[in-house]
Amino acid sequence: MFKLFPITLTALLFVPGLLLAQRKDLELPLNFKDQDGPTVVFLVHGSFAGNETWPLLVEKKTTFASELKRAGGKRTTIHHFLWSGQNKHQSRLDAAENLAKEIEEFTTEDDRVVIIGHSHGGNVGLLAASKLSRPVELVVCLSTPHLYLVMEDVEGQEVPLPIYCPPENQKQIKNIVCITPDNDRVPDFWAEINGVNDDTAIDLTRSWRRAQQLILPKVSSPFHDLAERVGLTDEIVNLESRDTLIVTEHNITYRSDVSGVDMKHSVVHSCRMGYILGKLVRHGMNDRFAEYLKTIYQQSPADDGAAINPEVVELTRKKHYDKIKHPQAQVALQITAVELEVELGAALAFGDEAKPDLYFVISSIDDEELFEVDEADDALKAEWGTDAFDKLLPVLSTGKIQVWDDDTFSDDPIGDPVVFTLSFKPNQFERKTTIKTDHYSITIHWQRLHE
Repeated sequence: MFKLFPITLTALLFVPGLLLAQRKDLELPLNFKDQDGPTVVFLVHGSFAGNETWPLLVEKKTTFASELKRAGGKRTTIHHFLWSGQNKHQSRLDAAENLAKEIEEFTTEDDRVVIIGHSHGGNVGLLAASKLSRPVELVVCLSTPHLYLVMEDVEGQEVPLPIYCPPENQKQIKNIVCITPDNDRVPDFWAEINGVNDDTAIDLTRSWRRAQQLILPKVSSPFHDLAERVGLTDEIVNLESRDTLIVTEHNITYRSDVSGVDMKHSVVHSCRMGYILGKLVRHGMNDRFAEYLKTIYQQSPADDGAAINPEVVELTRKKHYDKIKHPQAQVALQITAVELEVELGAALAFGDEAKPDLYFVISSIDDEELFEVDEADDALKAEWGTDAFDKLLPVLSTGKIQVWDDDTFSDDPIGDPVVFTLSFKPNQFERKTTIKTDHYSITIHWQRLHE
């Protein structure tokens, strides 16, 4: 009745011994060569923070910095940069100048320079890089609110100009990586744009506008100025905060179930993330590493990278990953997109003129229902995006899928249940399943999540 094109079964995922034989590092299932030369990492804390909260190297304690150092190896040096942490534009400008001076002072020509900044510390790092006389290997922005002056071109199309990342950065920085938990709203919603107005933003984006004719779409009105003076509004006219940086292809958003505004924002520099970034520092950025970062899953409770006893970290991991032998390789599955197309007349309930209300169910091989998607109305084709798949699935090798028409009086199956096999090659965290039958064609995009 149907043709099935399953994904080739790869035993390595389900036989831990074979998987482990492929790599030496038991904590990160990626093998890359070390970058040449010694590395100096500058950690830059965010607003309202200092060295009492930003993770430090503390003897006999596990921290973000200690895990970064452990994964980075003997040739990696950690340097803690301190600034006032005031949520003011001028404070960030001053900090960038000072960071640039410290980088020049504490590094040699042979050193690889890496800057890791949390929150507005990421903006400090980006701006500092443009002031250096030497190249920067990597800038990592953790939950950074990227500020833009939003202008328009002559055709009225929006043109966002990064304020803290001038064009000089593209020459100075080899790679920029932005990493944000998916439930952290500070970068694109809660971040205050203190001390910046259109005039300062215009000055900072001058180099962006040299070859462009751009229009300032909104200007302050007399009422706006009056309201601002008396404290009725602090509205910013042409400025926005966003969680992505347009000048890099590496805008990484990963899955987090951690609650609480403060923890959602600070959990991005957990101890585990310190280890992952240490490996990134050691080996450099590439497409495979980007795929890995996108499929991180951070469960609650989680630490924020501050000094903690190693035993506490280990107990938390055991609680989350009981019965999972290698959580750094597999924790759960997430569907990111599905495309479905059915043949007209495939279901019993609708005839040549009717259109079905489509949905599908995924079950285990033992018929345990794992997921049911919301229906799509009146069409032979349906697509579902990431928002439709908030529920996570267990990692499975074999499952079943059944497509349905949600009829008025009863739900009618479209074809018979189809058995599929799902597997991942070593170091692979995303893939696609396509199933074709006489009744329909369905494509499912999967992510294998991990810690």
